[in-house]
Amino acid sequence: MFLVADRLTVTGLRLGGLKDVFVADKDTVGSVLLEASDKAKIILVSTSLAAGAQREISKLRKANKVVIEIPDRSGAGQDFVSKMIKDVIGFELKK
Repeated sequence: MFLVADRLTVTGLRLGGLKDVFVADKDTVGSVLLEASDKAKIILVSTSLAAGAQREISKLRKANKVVIEIPDRSGAGQDFVSKMIKDVIGFELKK
């Protein structure tokens, strides 16, 4: 499992024990995701970077890579757990 995120997020998760990390920004996230995909099947990417790399993320998912968006200091942007469930099962659960 690899993490692709901004420097602050990477630092925080390294302190939490995550070792395999890549630092990226808006301009380099696509190439960094492809580099990470060569080394891992599971890739965590911060929400703010994922927003600018949807094409690359779609390609990776079609290649059977697991790409999970995680919240960063900018917030989750949306209820990421609900979105993840919807993506996995194909429809949205409501009360």
